[in-house]
Amino acid sequence: MSDIDGVSDPAGAAEPETEPEGGRHATNLELFLDLVFVFAVTQIAGFLAADLSLAGFARGLLLAWLVWWLWSQFTWLGTAINLGGRSAAQLLVLLAVPPTLLMAVALPEAYGSSGVEFGGAYLVVNLWALAIQGRGLWGEAATRSSWLRYAPLAALAPCVLFAGSFLDEGPRTAVWCAVAVFTVASALLGSRRGEWRIDPVHFAERHALFVIISLGEVLVAVGTATAGVPLTTEVGAALLAAVAVACVFWWAYFAFVPVVVERTLRSARPLDRARVARDLFTFGHFPIIFGVVLYAVTAKHVVAHPVAALGEGDLAALATSVAFFLGGLLGLQWQVVRRLAPERLVVIAGVAVLCATVGPEISGTVMVAGVALVLGVMQVITLRRFDRSAVGSPAVADDEGS
Repeated sequence: MSDIDGVSDPAGAAEPETEPEGGRHATNLELFLDLVFVFAVTQIAGFLAADLSLAGFARGLLLAWLVWWLWSQFTWLGTAINLGGRSAAQLLVLLAVPPTLLMAVALPEAYGSSGVEFGGAYLVVNLWALAIQGRGLWGEAATRSSWLRYAPLAALAPCVLFAGSFLDEGPRTAVWCAVAVFTVASALLGSRRGEWRIDPVHFAERHALFVIISLGEVLVAVGTATAGVPLTTEVGAALLAAVAVACVFWWAYFAFVPVVVERTLRSARPLDRARVARDLFTFGHFPIIFGVVLYAVTAKHVVAHPVAALGEGDLAALATSVAFFLGGLLGLQWQVVRRLAPERLVVIAGVAVLCATVGPEISGTVMVAGVALVLGVMQVITLRRFDRSAVGSPAVADDEGS
């Protein structure tokens, strides 16, 4: 098991032969495109808020994955092809903005009246991004081979999704679940022992920015719920409690995760780098993102009704959001160092128990404030272990903090 800059690589990857310490950063075009996905995240949160049943949660989770997959397509494209400066690729990506926005607009009724519009826009944008990516990777035999393994299923998925959009809601949902399986399979095939152009700095930064987008949805949800109502003591307390959880989420992720996953990606061999990027970022970050977006639903309802107890759906959403977020962090930690932080496991179980037992008896404000406190204590424990390890060994510090 190799070690680079204090981060153990579970795959035993050797250091890259030559790679500069610096790397590319997100371009203005990518940030502009992200604004469309900001709106898409808001749409998904609204969809989840409208139906907190188990079926509604499952449908929302599926939509969230489809949107995440589309964003990931552009992220893999942007790390392989520099979208800065003036280039044909830059113009081609810019042309994808309008249909991507159409896809986001159609999200709330994707299972209903806007299904065909959603499916059609999703098809166009996916195939367009795939074509731009192939155009950029075709010139090298190694990257061309990887893209050709990836492209068939990746192209089939949006075609099947569009065909399924003409069906009734039940069959449509079943077909779209199959599409999600196709996307996962395409990623597994395309990144298996294949070379892709991946800039570790750019890749880690892009995913960290999406975490910010998701956390921003919490602030927007809380602010929207507060706007237009008298700012009473109860409303103010609910706002502070709801935002406190978002702040601890930010702290838990940005304290060390971006640095650790970037170093792990940098340390991978060229043939393994795509697999590491897939597992740590495309697959590994989705639970974190979805956990934050799901929490935005509960946060909005808490502020809207600060003295009332949370309903069964909101309590389930709160417990599930913590489980997804911390479960995502645990997944990253396991992939990097093959260990799990016990305090995170305890908090996942503890929050679920609190929501099931005392949640229906206390106000939403008190419930969310308690969750913020528990998460904060958890993060202090993690940081104390990180700091203690740093005194003796920076390498262990990075491992413990991941």
